Amino acid sequence: MEGKGESSKRTKTSKLSMAGAGVGIAVLLLSLTFTFLAVVPVTAAAEEQVEVRVSAPEYVEEGGTFDVTLDISDVTDLDSGQFDLSFDSSVVNATNVTDGSVDGEAIPVLMWDFVDADTITVISDVKGVKGVSGSGYLAKIGFEVKGKGGEECVLAIANGMLVDKDAMEIPANWIDGELKVREEDEEEEEEEEVGEEVIPGSPKITAWKPAAEVVGNAAGESSTFNISVNQIADISWQINGTEAQTNESVKKAVFTKSAVIGTWNVSAIATNTTTGLSDMHMWIWSVTLTPAATVTPSPALAPGVTPMPTPTIAPGVTPTPKPAEKPKSTPTPKPIPKPAIPGFEAIFAIGVVWVIAYELLRKR
Repeated sequence: MEGKGESSKRTKTSKLSMAGAGVGIAVLLLSLTFTFLAVVPVTAAAEEQVEVRVSAPEYVEEGGTFDVTLDISDVTDLDSGQFDLSFDSSVVNATNVTDGSVDGEAIPVLMWDFVDADTITVISDVKGVKGVSGSGYLAKIGFEVKGKGGEECVLAIANGMLVDKDAMEIPANWIDGELKVREEDEEEEEEEEVGEEVIPGSPKITAWKPAAEVVGNAAGESSTFNISVNQIADISWQINGTEAQTNESVKKAVFTKSAVIGTWNVSAIATNTTTGLSDMHMWIWSVTLTPAATVTPSPALAPGVTPMPTPTIAPGVTPTPKPAEKPKSTPTPKPIPKPAIPGFEAIFAIGVVWVIAYELLRKR
């Protein structure tokens, strides 16, 4: 009896174990099924993401202005959106934000503001509740250029969100943009790549450097000459009539040459390849063994006048200033003697002479 009882217990335990294993497998399969069902929509949604791209010019001009748009493609039932746009404020700076447009429908900018010196935030909201579908741009941002030629800037987008008319988030892939402040060399290369049509007529050289017609250098130095032309032309650089360099289909050209002793005629000839007409600019290039000394002209002297030699002072001797001469004394004029007033004796003598004269006249 005891053997049968124990055998029965073992059989029940085995059945329960098998039943538990079956339940575990079922739960595992059910979990995998739900996981698969959950992953499939997410993957599908990821494949259907709307693309939002920062569309900026490749090159911008120093001191200029330009616009950037937040381009969006194949959006459905768009109701609102928001994003942050970051940039290097030492290179470019945002000045204003205006409404976007999708398939002709306006996407009004509800508000925009600076988060900090290098970031702005923008919020857009479509009027009504119907939503907008199609392609276009969320907003247009105006910028001014602060940087110098050669500087670059990334326009990075962050915290982007799109919402449809049912208040559900629209999956989106947000893509940054970048730009560069144009340098002069890049401008010339771009002009050459575009292949601007040659204008019939006579070309005219409008600017040149050096500005002086006579250029001086010492032997071994290098000198650079450049010109600007009012139309596309071929530039021939010649030294004493012998061609030294050619620039084809350009408006600007530069010629650099190492200085050799002598006097050289440097010519730049711009030729219109369609008409054969040309214009020329010429420099006289004087190259000496050493740089020419700058001579300061002396003031002109009257004919026959010999210039006074400049006194030289022995090295280390400090000249002693001469004492100022004392002014010569002016002689004191002698006083002119005044006539003396007659004294008593003179008056008495005169009186006696008068008395004697009177007596002599009376006796007669």
